Amino acid sequence: MTKNLHQISNYIASNSTFCLISHPHRSKVHTIISDKHGKVIYPNKPLKIIRNTCRLHGSSYEASNYNAKLFFGKSKHKLPIMVAYDFGDPCILFPLFSPHSSQNIWISLHAIVNINELGNETIVTFIDGSEERLPIHMKSFNHQYVRAAMYYKHLIAKRNSKL
Repeated sequence: MTKNLHQISNYIASNSTFCLISHPHRSKVHTIISDKHGKVIYPNKPLKIIRNTCRLHGSSYEASNYNAKLFFGKSKHKLPIMVAYDFGDPCILFPLFSPHSSQNIWISLHAIVNINELGNETIVTFIDGSEERLPIHMKSFNHQYVRAAMYYKHLIAKRNSKL
């Protein structure tokens, strides 16, 4: 699958991003990036993309994670985070597994148009009609999705109250 993918040396997540999928390659973890332009491969972990995106926009992964913890309270793991404001709209990505896991997948809230269950997996349909089969129960996926949507609504309300 990855043999046909073009390798890139840099990537910044945005609301054009669909998902960032960890992909073991030899002794290293790479990232398969799916976005509105198709799929490419990046020679580092998805978390590096998340960190670089936060840094580019004047923040850090730690600060974004801290802000999510303030909103969610006791829940401290697998939090959705805002990596940027994309043309004034919060760009929210949520991890399916631990953000530091070599098997983690980050999903962009904005890219999802449908979710279906297939046994122990979840099939996500993105805004361009492409689908991704994910190794997670639909109940767990839905939990992460709802938390990301709640966080998005919170950020929008917070932004609007400052106007």
